[in-house]
Amino acid sequence: MHLTLLGKFDQFYFLRTLKRIQHVLPVPRDVQLYILDDKSNCKTIIQRLPPSEKAAFKNICRVDKVSFSYQHNKQRLIVLTLTGTNKYLLKDQQALIGLLIHEIIHLEQMRKGNYKLLQQSYRKVFSLYTQLLTNLRQKPLLPVLDAIGQNALLLLKDLYTNGAVIKRGFSHELLHYYECEFSLKKTCPRPVFYDKLKKEVQKDPQVLVIVFAFEFALLSMILPFKKYKERHAKELLKYLATCYNLNMRETLRKCGPFIDYYLAHYKKPNRDFQEKYFHLIFTKVIELLT
Repeated sequence: MHLTLLGKFDQFYFLRTLKRIQHVLPVPRDVQLYILDDKSNCKTIIQRLPPSEKAAFKNICRVDKVSFSYQHNKQRLIVLTLTGTNKYLLKDQQALIGLLIHEIIHLEQMRKGNYKLLQQSYRKVFSLYTQLLTNLRQKPLLPVLDAIGQNALLLLKDLYTNGAVIKRGFSHELLHYYECEFSLKKTCPRPVFYDKLKKEVQKDPQVLVIVFAFEFALLSMILPFKKYKERHAKELLKYLATCYNLNMRETLRKCGPFIDYYLAHYKKPNRDFQEKYFHLIFTKVIELLT
């Protein structure tokens, strides 16, 4: 792995961190790790990319995330932006290891072609529900269905990746990273909940996009621990319940069918699992939308 620092950072801290990771996890030499002190430094990375890749990478850089991984042709990158509340990663090596391994495994999933297969499964199932909404004369709801579907796709990527991280033996580092992400914020993000969700959705279908985006974000953390490290799952659930001052079981009830399906049937990425997963999600969404 090649390290590039775009900002005033302690190079030896990151080299020591990478050395600890490489002792226990093979990291391909062609992976480029960029540490940024500002999003504007993405411009430097873009200048080094082939012309055909600049536009796609620029769009990813615009997303407000502490980190992301990117693969296209021969380019394999991990980008971390350490600003504001994320600066704790400059001192908390365990949390940094948890985040970096998460991104390294994302790249591994890409290399194996798992995300390409996932996209194919999504398009196949989405086309069926596109036809269904068209037949029901509900075509205006397609953007809502697609927005929720795209979030469901991101959720499944994180379920694949976090499950692999935990099975590789890095559950403590991953759990520590997630706990830090919440504990160092001044307040927990405020979730959007509605006692009578379906009535609210009839008024404004975009409500459902917000609700599922929030719940999928929680599931991406909770479910891999629930499946592979029950003790850590309980610890995380307890913390999240305190953070949000809510009943997590009640909050995630509408996601029950695909939670149960993942816990009972997921073994490794495959078409049958993915297509059933998307069917379960789209069935629930259309139930709430129509």
